[in-house]
Amino acid sequence: MHGEAGPGNVSDRQRGLLIALGGVLLYVLLHAGFRMLASSTLGEDDTLDQILVQELRAGYNPRQPPLYDWVLYAVQQVTGPRLIGFLAIKYAALTATVVFIYLSAYRILKDRLWALLTVESLALIYQISWRYHEGFTHEVLAMVAVSATLWAFLRLYDCGRTGDYVVFGVIAGLGMLTEPNYSVYQICLWIAVSLQPSVRCVVVGPRLLISAVIALGIASPFILWVVGDSAHFDHYFRASTHGHFKDMLIGVKDAVRGPFMYLAPLIVILPAVFPGFVRTGWDDIRGVKETAFAEGSPDLERLVLTTMLTGIALSIFGGLVFGIGGYAMHVLMPLYVTSVIWLFAVAQRVESGLRRRPVLARLALAIAVIALVARLANMFIHDPVCGKCRWGIPYPELAQTLRVYGYSGGGTILVPDDELGGNLRQHFPAARVGVVGREGITPDFSNPLQPKQRSGPLLLIWDADVPERLWLGTYGRALGLDGAAFKDSGLIRIPWTHLWKAKGYRTSDWRYILLPSQDGQPGRRN
Repeated sequence: MHGEAGPGNVSDRQRGLLIALGGVLLYVLLHAGFRMLASSTLGEDDTLDQILVQELRAGYNPRQPPLYDWVLYAVQQVTGPRLIGFLAIKYAALTATVVFIYLSAYRILKDRLWALLTVESLALIYQISWRYHEGFTHEVLAMVAVSATLWAFLRLYDCGRTGDYVVFGVIAGLGMLTEPNYSVYQICLWIAVSLQPSVRCVVVGPRLLISAVIALGIASPFILWVVGDSAHFDHYFRASTHGHFKDMLIGVKDAVRGPFMYLAPLIVILPAVFPGFVRTGWDDIRGVKETAFAEGSPDLERLVLTTMLTGIALSIFGGLVFGIGGYAMHVLMPLYVTSVIWLFAVAQRVESGLRRRPVLARLALAIAVIALVARLANMFIHDPVCGKCRWGIPYPELAQTLRVYGYSGGGTILVPDDELGGNLRQHFPAARVGVVGREGITPDFSNPLQPKQRSGPLLLIWDADVPERLWLGTYGRALGLDGAAFKDSGLIRIPWTHLWKAKGYRTSDWRYILLPSQDGQPGRRN
């Protein structure tokens, strides 16, 4: 047994865990509660998954593992295709992440207050304190999987029971089904383990095969789905649009700036609050090379740091060799979310650490409150606080107007973008919703303009501000429509409301074509 907690430590850890849980649950209730009061409009990344999970499949996108979609499908069997299902997954994931980060931080830092501050510091990461609430789908489960993986690994090191290897395998298998970067994290973790013989000799043994078999078994449905169809497998090897040299430059740039952009502004705030932070952190980074493969006492702080540095190195390698780059910063969340533990290990060791700790705690709380207030302004005031103001788009009024104009739900709804389609599915759960693109309909189904392929009415709807030639290019290619089909389309104009501006200061306009059941003649408007 290594680092096993005594009764006093267990009690101290549990008190901290209750505090962490209380804090994150209050945070969740505030954000989720106000979000549901403000608008039923789905978050910006929710709408495509809303459309995909109309059916349960082994896979939906060869480059994107399907665990989030499977979970969403299961949740929607209870909640229906409504906002509450997305919020339930998102904030349950945040709560679980806080629990695992706290437990791992407590084990490594051996101090309840520093572990709590590590958790609180998530409010100082822009991608979590702001973007998390309206963006991210698959990434939220990857964040849980990575933080749970570190916790489970520490269990392997501390206890090493067969059950611990089983748990590690289950978490690893589920993690492989979240995001491709989760598997990169696993590689980084085991490279870090290999550099510390004192850790490697404890956790690496025959029972690790139990973990591997369980993980591959859990991930096998998606793996078989990818390799079982050449079209799925070929999807991994997309032709470059810029040329390899430019892709390489973009990839290396993103790999180098990635951890700093993801961890901002926390990674800037810590050196400002704790004098000596940069010097101590740099000493740690240099120490990774100097102590690699050296016999000695295990250093779990260095393990977390080495995992992060290996992630950067592999990202650079991916950019140089494969031209992997151009990704959004939140894609890096699985690689670097546990890095906050090492950052606070550095803060804990600087001379002013204890004295300056309350400063950071107050700052994190203040920024969390400011972010909440700013988000409330975005959700409830709209103009001039936000630009697009997604929360204000009157989808409920659009659905009500469509009912008045003769669409009762059911049948098929075809849209040119997932944002419109995903939000309409909330209001017409019995309808089959498809996104029409240049390559066909997503999810793939037969052309509903053919009466034999359609039961119930067919609704085509699109944003009225987009030029007709673009819709001819979209609907026309996929459905075989010509310009005459659009001449008799109807117009729906919905006024926006505002706290102080006159109703109708802004409108949302859509055009639509409604075909009744088994009527194969396009272009008729109800």
